[in-house]
Amino acid sequence: MLIQGILFDIDGTLVDSNDIHTRVWVEAFQHFGKAIEYDVVRHHIGKGGDLLVPDLLNAREMRAFGEKLKEYRGDLFQKKYMKTVRPFPRAGENLRILHQRGIRLVLSSSADPEEVEYYSGLLGVEDLLKGTTSKEDAEFSKPSPEIFQAGLERLKTDPARTLVVGDTPYDILAAHRAALPIAAVLSGGFEREHLEKAEFLFDDVEELVRKIDTVDEYFND
Repeated sequence: MLIQGILFDIDGTLVDSNDIHTRVWVEAFQHFGKAIEYDVVRHHIGKGGDLLVPDLLNAREMRAFGEKLKEYRGDLFQKKYMKTVRPFPRAGENLRILHQRGIRLVLSSSADPEEVEYYSGLLGVEDLLKGTTSKEDAEFSKPSPEIFQAGLERLKTDPARTLVVGDTPYDILAAHRAALPIAAVLSGGFEREHLEKAEFLFDDVEELVRKIDTVDEYFND
């Protein structure tokens, strides 16, 4: 394979969690007396709380409860919702196929470390990975490129032969800021038109794996 390594986003890419995250954010905002429509929050999923919260609060609200809101949401998700998340069908098996092809793998997420650890176990892929990232590895979440840059450090691959896989417009922007090509997947629920700047667009990771030889040709230059 020409592809040496792949950086995988987790939420919406390998596990079916984007709608759950939306519900958690809506509930957290409501807890602080802020009513935000589900569809508004849904299109911000993929950003970390460091960006999502100030995008949806004004200055006075940020001073009053911005940080408390982020902490509340994190606790709410881990205590009430995290264990309701399920992997997409064959997600772990698809990663194993790529590993068997000699591709190095890193789960490159900006989620809390506890969430990344839980998802790695849920997918059953700990033995396949060259490492993982979490929000502790970046000052700013996506669309900042920091989390993918941290993932590259764990992969130890040539950036020119490394692929990102993600499901949101923020994954695409973060990958391109790091000068990395990305395969976007529709499994996270974002509309196709929001993902068209990706080098590749697939229904899900399973389609990516089926077409990995075609993707590999991209790196033949």
